[in-house]
Amino acid sequence: MPFTYLYLDQVDSTNAFLLGKEERERIGKVVWAGDQTAGKGMATNVWESEPGSNLTFSIGFDLSFLKAADQFLLSEAVPLGLLDVLDTTLPAESLSVKWPNDLFYGGRKLCGILINSTIRGTMMGTSVIGIGLNVNQMEFQPWPTRPVSMKMILGREVALEPLLHLLVEAVSRRTEMLRTDGGVAGIKKDYLSRLFQYHAWADYEVNGQKVQRFITGIDPFGRLETLDESGASFLYDLKEIKYLTPNC
Repeated sequence: MPFTYLYLDQVDSTNAFLLGKEERERIGKVVWAGDQTAGKGMATNVWESEPGSNLTFSIGFDLSFLKAADQFLLSEAVPLGLLDVLDTTLPAESLSVKWPNDLFYGGRKLCGILINSTIRGTMMGTSVIGIGLNVNQMEFQPWPTRPVSMKMILGREVALEPLLHLLVEAVSRRTEMLRTDGGVAGIKKDYLSRLFQYHAWADYEVNGQKVQRFITGIDPFGRLETLDESGASFLYDLKEIKYLTPNC
């Protein structure tokens, strides 16, 4: 689908800016900012971004073809679209999706995604997808997720606007895959293949206690499916489980 791009020198939040528009005005719009003063992150509720150094942008999509019960598929499709582009520049074997939809490089946070959607009965309405990608920033606050940028990995600057256009088009292609059963199957398979700590024993925190879990999959509602050492099954929703390794 064609997109209309709007650049803002400064804005509190690109998601909030786009959500402030009528639903029909959000579709096909990309808002990106040089300085996002109040960006949101799912885990920390704040997104740190040095003005002019990174990509902070939001995309509006019409998701009226997708059942509301299947909305987690969007959280699978979006990071895969970003990886389709980043894999061409960064070592793909070091890139992964940390459930539900952050992008990690070698266990360090490279990108955050925040999705705001409307629901119309049993179907989706519009979705505003906010993306914060660390591109050229070289210093970060000591967050537990140990942020990393493309420049820190590559040792060189990356041009922002050409990268933005590639990312938007790739996310759009992945989102369009959700229109068909075959596309959905492909998204689910690819998501698991890139899921951080999938099919591996690792330490987590649950109800303030350190536990070991083995991730076995994602249920239809986006919850994390795990096993403990005895083989018992545990299902976790957002904020019910915290990653402890490696320093996530």
